Amino acid sequence: MFSKYKLFLFTDDPDTLMLFYRDILEMKVLKKLELPKDYGYMMEVAPGYELWIAKHSQVSGKSQEPVRLIINIYCDEIEKYYLRLRSAGVKFLQEPISMGEFVPGEKRYVCTFHDPEGNCIQFMGNYK
Repeated sequence: MFSKYKLFLFTDDPDTLMLFYRDILEMKVLKKLELPKDYGYMMEVAPGYELWIAKHSQVSGKSQEPVRLIINIYCDEIEKYYLRLRSAGVKFLQEPISMGEFVPGEKRYVCTFHDPEGNCIQFMGNYK
């Protein structure tokens, strides 16, 4: 039986990628790990939910298959983050749209974009 999971986002430059998640998405840095063979940041997505941005020797440059894995983040302020991302020059795969367009009766919104390394992030929630 499984008891929990941990999400890692590997990069060759955790210091730079962390800045996007901290400064644009306003995630809090909970911990910086600096071990000889392990280096990165624990980011708080929401209380009790973390995203590790970590260095990996076999990762270099941008994601080669950016929609194979989508990080879905539930958010009550999609408009706020959409405007922040847009002003930062982020290109969107899907600008905020009601999920009712896809699933009749659904009230949530969805917004999909790439982080600076091409990883696919999707917000799901209220558009305020």
